[in-house]
Formats: sequence, structure tokens, C-alpha cells
Amino acid sequence: MYNRAGSGSFLDPRTFLLLLLLANAITFFQKSLWIETGWIVFIGIMMLASGNYRLAVQWILSFGILLLLQYIVLPAAPEIISTIFALLVNYSIRMFPCLMTGAFMIREITLRRFILAMRKLHISEKLIISLSVTIRYFPAIKEEAHYIKDAMSLRKIKFSKKLEAMLVPLMMSATATAEELSAAAVTRGIENPIEKTSLLTLKLNSADYICCVTGCLFLVGTFIIK
Repeated sequence: MYNRAGSGSFLDPRTFLLLLLLANAITFFQKSLWIETGWIVFIGIMMLASGNYRLAVQWILSFGILLLLQYIVLPAAPEIISTIFALLVNYSIRMFPCLMTGAFMIREITLRRFILAMRKLHISEKLIISLSVTIRYFPAIKEEAHYIKDAMSLRKIKFSKKLEAMLVPLMMSATATAEELSAAAVTRGIENPIEKTSLLTLKLNSADYICCVTGCLFLVGTFIIK
């Protein structure tokens, strides 16, 4: 995997943020399947260049399966099946650029680098605090759910009661987890108005500029190609 010094990522977090914005714009404005397919291939190449081979294959295959369903399987299927699944498949294809770009972004960016990038962009500190606590919240809840699942396995909970056994303790611990994360963030001085410093450094390189220019060309293409 390509690693810039001390970063562990192929692209700068600010590049990922721009790509995510462009993916949203392409999703809502594009009227050509070629633009969307080109974007999927583009992000797939970026995944391969960053060493995420398995992730790239999974997403490209998923997109291929959706295209197969929309243009070959559903038209040949009975009308009732086509009616039920056509809308779901169509919207899945429409949202695919955002989902794929977001998955790539989550895989590549650490929270520390993401926060540093937002500060470089002069985003409000209140928003940064909210996002940092929220992003840390989901891994904590996932870990809690794993513990509950292990406990259910030990107690041999019946299948009919598994949903209740999972949701009740998870909901009870959700508030406590949020409070603990907020307290931890405050303890580390996240609310301190003094300008924050970091051992990490962010710098755009040639790969970032190439990705940004290519992404902008795709956005221009959405308004040209019909």
C-alpha cells in the first residue's frame, strides 16, 4: 500500500471531502449511466492504488450485479417482481457513487486526520466537536453490541427473544456511552478555545490534485452528457 510519510493514507482528507461532495452532486444531477459508471471505475482505481483491493472488487462487483438486475434480470422477470424490485434497484444504482466514495473515505481516514482536515478548512469548532463525538460513538456501540451477543450465546437465549435481549440493554447503554464519550472529549481539552496543535501534518500532493481535477471533470460531464 502506498503511504505518505506518517499518514497511512493514499489521499489527503480534504481530497476525500471534495470527492464526497462531487459524488453527491453527480448522484443528483447526472442523467447518463456512463458518467455514473465512469465515476465507479474512477473510485475503484483509487481504491486499487491505495491497496484496498478487496474493497474495490466488492464494490465494483456489487455495481455490476445491480446493473445486471436492472437491465437484464428485471425486464425478463414477471411483472409483479419487476414492479416490486425495480424502484429499489434503481435508487441503489443512483446512490452508489455516494456509498462507494463514503466507504472508501471511512476506510482510509483516521479520526485524528479528519479532525485536523476540518480545522485546516476553518470549520466551526462546535461542528468538529459534535462530529468527533458522533464518529467515536458508533464503534463504541458496535463493541457493546458484540458483548451483548456473546452474553446471549453463553445464556443460550431463544431465537424468538434475541431481538428483545439485544435492543433493551443496547438502548440502556446508549445514553451512558454518549455521556462517557462526551466526558472523555472534554477531559482531553476539546472545548479549550486555544488553537489546537497536532503532530500530524497534512499536505496535498500530485495524487490529490489529479483526483480533484478528475472529479471536477466528471461534474462538468454531468451537465454536458445527457
